[in-house]
Amino acid sequence: MKRPRLIALLLLCLASISAHAQWIRQNVNTTASLRGLSVVNEKIVWASGTGGTVIRTIDGGKSWNVIIVPGAEKLDFRDIEAFDANTAYILSIGNGESSRIYKTTNGGKNWQLQFKNTNEKAFFDAIACWDNENCIAMSDPVDGKYLFIRNYGSKDWATVPSDAIAREGQAAFAASGTCLITVGMHHQVFLVTGGTKAEVLFSLDNGEHWDGQPTPIPAGSAGSGIFSIAMFDHQNGVIVGGNYEKPDEHTSNLAFTTDGGNTWKLGTGLSGYRSGVTYVDRKTIIAVGTNGSDISRDGGETWLRIDGENYNGVQAKGKNAICAVGPRGYVAKLSWQGFLAINGYKPCPKNMICDAPSVNDLRLSHTEISSACLQTNSQCSDKRQIEVATVAVIVAPDVASNWYDYTVSYGQVIGFGANVTWDLSDAKPGTYTITSGLKIPYGDSFRIFGKTVTKQVIVK
Repeated sequence: MKRPRLIALLLLCLASISAHAQWIRQNVNTTASLRGLSVVNEKIVWASGTGGTVIRTIDGGKSWNVIIVPGAEKLDFRDIEAFDANTAYILSIGNGESSRIYKTTNGGKNWQLQFKNTNEKAFFDAIACWDNENCIAMSDPVDGKYLFIRNYGSKDWATVPSDAIAREGQAAFAASGTCLITVGMHHQVFLVTGGTKAEVLFSLDNGEHWDGQPTPIPAGSAGSGIFSIAMFDHQNGVIVGGNYEKPDEHTSNLAFTTDGGNTWKLGTGLSGYRSGVTYVDRKTIIAVGTNGSDISRDGGETWLRIDGENYNGVQAKGKNAICAVGPRGYVAKLSWQGFLAINGYKPCPKNMICDAPSVNDLRLSHTEISSACLQTNSQCSDKRQIEVATVAVIVAPDVASNWYDYTVSYGQVIGFGANVTWDLSDAKPGTYTITSGLKIPYGDSFRIFGKTVTKQVIVK
């Protein structure tokens, strides 16, 4: 029996994927150490680094512009915030006047110096923006308090009257530009720290008033603590860090919040110190550091190490726009086909046919809902929630749980994976169907492959 052409194409694709081909290195003509990264979408990406360097692509990485900001050749741009192909802010670090903020509105052809630090005690680490006219930047503590500046919708930056008290020996890390982030369109901002104390500080009023919350991430030395934070929404977020002087230590370097940063729960599974973290979607998280990168497909419960490359930062804007940067001009893009290997697919042995992903059976706890079931009818129940179990042939035994696809004629499916619940609580008498299939990555989208199975339930 001939296999469908679509499945044959899938198998050919699987057979050609290397386990080490998830990250695709970009051809960028620079040796700058890159730490700032701003992914606008799958076509537009900006990054920044040493030697006054800014790079930009507007065609998804087919070509890159390398820009040296005039008058900034000795500066280290540790953070960048971009909004489209033309508009971006960059922040340089350093004592005194080395800390600066520039802005371009014409794709890097011209840069306006908007802020030059005049406080010799200040050392700016990061910038974060709510939109292209409202941003906030922060400095390590000055006289016991973190220093913040905002531009208030203009080109002029002013000091924020902030109450963010710092502990002695506490500071933020200018490692990836993600120690400071904004959330949503207005007001909310987060700051993560290290040194003597690893805390998460958050403000709900543009940086004027702050609450500081302890975390289970250990600190105590100048190189340890929290290095990066990412928030999926206002409530759910992740922090990563460790000790950059001990990059292979892989304990107590990950934590999660589900209440907007008020409490943090320790996670496990990262393979070393991590300086950057990003959400791809609610369930998919990527973290990077000097000894490699890790990915989680279940919201941080379990992690898989991708590679051992040296990274500084990572950012995603959906599954087709995932980038990472590092030393010596390193820029990489995670291709969607790379997700096949990440999710457990193994190449087919030469001259052998791999089984196509397919649903073999769909098992329901009962197929009739009635308040007057006969004792001899084991498939009848008065319960309006039906337990569903999919039996599938899959290429990878650890296939991503969200690849199981369910279609129902009425009601809703609760949960995800091979075992779910079909809720028919308010269904009127009648016949209803459920279909199960495997919707897996193919090219730039998901498609159903192999056989699907449909079952019906009668409501009396």
